[in-house]
Amino acid sequence: MISSYIYSSQTNDEIEIESLKDIQTIAKRENLAHSITGYLTYKKETFIQYIEGPEKEIEQLIKNLHNDKRHTILKSIHFPPKTERVFKDWSMRYIEYGELIEIGFHELLETVFFTVDNKIFEEDRVIEKLNQMLEKIATTQKNIK
Repeated sequence: MISSYIYSSQTNDEIEIESLKDIQTIAKRENLAHSITGYLTYKKETFIQYIEGPEKEIEQLIKNLHNDKRHTILKSIHFPPKTERVFKDWSMRYIEYGELIEIGFHELLETVFFTVDNKIFEEDRVIEKLNQMLEKIATTQKNIK
């Protein structure tokens, strides 16, 4: 079974484009070594990252993320176990926030991750909508490694 997790976090320092590239490079290397796949996006000092992989590896990465002093986790969602990965070929892909706007899912992310104490949807409905978004991202970005 595949464990998956999505979270938003606030950076403690302003991030430059080169730093984002460095984060992606390190994440790709580390994720490949631990059979983790996913994507990362960034908007106004806030990261949103989706990760998937073996349960033990995901749980360790979540602990590492919570202990990382460069950012503060704002909101997180554990998905129910899956039988297949959404991002089979991406050890870590950085997606510009503008790309999410183009495929129409930025509003979902805004609602789930940028609205304080979001009560618009029940958690099951949020997970369903996020899964739809992830499938759409995977489909529209499938030729990008």
